[in-house]
Amino acid sequence: MKEIRKLREIIPAPFADCHDGEGTLLCRSLLDGLGSSKFPFMHSDEMPAGVSIGVHSHTENEEIYYLQSGKGVLTFDGKEYEMNAGDISLCADGHSHGFRATENCILIVVASY
Repeated sequence: MKEIRKLREIIPAPFADCHDGEGTLLCRSLLDGLGSSKFPFMHSDEMPAGVSIGVHSHTENEEIYYLQSGKGVLTFDGKEYEMNAGDISLCADGHSHGFRATENCILIVVASY
């Protein structure tokens, strides 16, 4: 277990068709090596306009989308909502969500058990 990860240790990797979405985002996996038992992952995803995370359901876990910069459209339980920088959404157990970038953006994604 590490106490801190430095930015230089976080190597971005392309991730295509996330949850059957469109295009390729650039994923920075932020928690790798920190040994969390409650959070399986936290990503900082650079998403060019038009790239999406496909709609998917959550069972036995929750996930947060925090839009750090840019704009996009959140699909939550079949309804669409505009997201702007600073907006946040929690997808609790039993719900579904997805996201499409309408501008270049950075989306922080945090999952919990």
